[in-house]
Formats: sequence, C-alpha cells, structure tokens
Amino acid sequence: MPRTAVTFIHETDSIVPSLVFLPPEKEERFFIRIFLRSGKMDLALGNPMASRKSLHELFPVTGPLVAPQQVHGTSVVKAAPGNAIPERPKADGVLISDPGVEGSLRFADCFPVVMASAVPSPWIAILHSGYKGTVLDITGKTCESLFRKEGADPSRTWAWIGPGIGKKHYFRKMGEEWTTEGLRSFFPGCSRIEGENAFFDLGGEIRQRLLAGGLKEDNICSIPLCTFHNNDVCYSYRNGDRENRLFLLAWLR
Repeated sequence: MPRTAVTFIHETDSIVPSLVFLPPEKEERFFIRIFLRSGKMDLALGNPMASRKSLHELFPVTGPLVAPQQVHGTSVVKAAPGNAIPERPKADGVLISDPGVEGSLRFADCFPVVMASAVPSPWIAILHSGYKGTVLDITGKTCESLFRKEGADPSRTWAWIGPGIGKKHYFRKMGEEWTTEGLRSFFPGCSRIEGENAFFDLGGEIRQRLLAGGLKEDNICSIPLCTFHNNDVCYSYRNGDRENRLFLLAWLR
C-alpha cells in the first residue's frame, strides 16, 4: 500500500547508520540521506569529499559533489558542475533540480532542513539552519524563492527538519546582540528566558517558518532526535564533537 505521508526511516543495520528521508510520491526519483555517527564518519573528520568517498562502496557516486563552505547565512547555490568540488562557494543551501550532480551539507547541532517536491518536476532543497541561519530566516527566504521565483507549489512540497540540538539544550547568554535578535524575531513559544540564559527551540521555529511559507502541517516531518542528548547517534559540537559532522547527501535519479 503506498504511503500518503512524508516520513523517514532510521537505518541502523548498516556500517554507516543513516536517516532516509522518504517522500510520499515518486520516491524512486529522490535520494536523501543524512549519515550519522559511525567509524567512517569519524575518519572523515567533517571533510565533505572524504565523507563522500567513504560511502562510495555503498552508494556509488552519481556525479560531481556540491559542498558549499557553510557560513551561517541564507545563500543557496544550485547543484551545478560549476559549483562542485574543488569549488566551495559560500552558502548554506543547495538546490537540486537535475540528475547528475550531488548536493551535500554538514551538521553538528545546527538543523538540516530538507524540502522536496515532484511538482512541476522533481527538485530537492537542502539547508543548513543553525541559530544565526534561523534568526536570518534561511528557511523562509528559500520558501519565497522557490514558490515565487522557481514556480514550486507549497501545497505539494514536503519538508523534513532535523536532527538538531533540542530546545532543552540550546541556550545563549542574555544581553548578547544575537540573543536579543532571536528573542525579538522568534515565534511565540519558541524561546524562553531562565535566569541569565535564553533557551531557543530551533526546530519549532523552523517549522513555523515553513508553515508561514505555505507548507501544509501534514507535509512537515520533524526528526525526533536531539544531537546533544542522542550523542551516541549524532555528532554535537556543544557536546564535544569539534570536527566530526553528520553528512547530508542528496540527488535526483
């Protein structure tokens, strides 16, 4: 029986455990996985090409790899040969609209945000949304670009959020400029103050930005893993992982 909802599978029986993001239609056209803590990812030390090479036996390379230099901004580059390694354009998102080029991003507490659709033709957008990227609204700005300029249909778009650091573990000092900006701009219920610290629900805020961008609630899937708390499965910068990164890899078939 075909699926009718956006979902994911946690594959733990592989030498490289991963989360497989599954769209409800034309699943065979999409490859979207985030590779979790493992010996192979440990050895890659967050290097995108080393991470990709370590996966080649399991998932043969389908084309050049786009792996932008992530700068906690809102720029999104297209998955095109001119943006592929050895080029490393500064960006925090990759838009994949054609087969033959792979897109990738890396994470260790910041949130992966994936959007995809089969309409008007298959496409995938992968985003890196940490605290600053969430405050700057990389998700909302990408929605605006996709739906107003690229002709995508928000009602037929699916999204996945996470895994990233949970709201119980992400906090910033009160009085800092970026803290103040987050308290000002986040949706109600996505921040709280405890003493000298402000806690932020990044995943919840990203969901609100997707809804504001036009996505349907039922088309958004939040991954129930906290990178800080589930540090046996994920890498977490705040929990001591200074170099290793989760590796998000996507392409169209």
